[in-house]
Amino acid sequence: MAKFPLAIKIANLAVYFFLLSANVYSAYGPEEGSPYLDAIKTYITPAPFVFLVWGVIHLLLAGFVIYQFFSRASETVVDGIGWHFVFITLWNSAWLVLTQKGHTFWAWIAILFTASQVSYVYYTIRYKYPAIGFADNAFIHAPFSLYHAWIFVIAVISTFVAFTPEVSDDGPSILVVIAVAIGLIFMLLTAISYIELGKGDVAGSLVISWALYGIFVEQDDSVIRWTALVFSIVALIYTVKPFVAKLYGRESERAPLLG
Repeated sequence: MAKFPLAIKIANLAVYFFLLSANVYSAYGPEEGSPYLDAIKTYITPAPFVFLVWGVIHLLLAGFVIYQFFSRASETVVDGIGWHFVFITLWNSAWLVLTQKGHTFWAWIAILFTASQVSYVYYTIRYKYPAIGFADNAFIHAPFSLYHAWIFVIAVISTFVAFTPEVSDDGPSILVVIAVAIGLIFMLLTAISYIELGKGDVAGSLVISWALYGIFVEQDDSVIRWTALVFSIVALIYTVKPFVAKLYGRESERAPLLG
């Protein structure tokens, strides 16, 4: 057991409210430049409703910061997650501030650090601290599955914000369309990897499918929007695979996250 377990749990609780406040302020505060409502629109930016996934993540993380005080969760929270949740929220908040201030390159750097921390937690708890029962699934594995997939989506969006032009009346160049297509393919492959490599991580795959659908709704270029829709449907259909496997008694080790 790591040192200072109570300190870790109290810190987790404090930074949860810090991140929640930062997100609420960014979305509804008086300042302009919110990455949710006033986002710099690129050719891969999804519709604003996609960002509602933050509400689900915060709801599940609320369960996490409460459940961590139960003895059955202590080993996973203290030894598996440790102080990484604190670093995740700080880097995530830095991304919010930098994005709101228009520092797109540094915001991109911040989200990469956030992604690295979330990835560490995701793979640690998924492969070293498997869920035991519904509570572990709902309050530890589910929030970090959603968070991991969502930060990946944010990282893709931030990359295009930092390095590609904004939407214009002239439409995207061929190079931009190719870049977006590569980004969409990368998102689809990631959604598939949640099922194939993530032991049937349906939650993560659904987040990617949701983001792809939001890109379809928001974008006007026909190649980009219809590619996003097709990939969204493929990712959504692919999430059924673990349920089918479980129904027919196959690949039991890939049982769905919340199934």
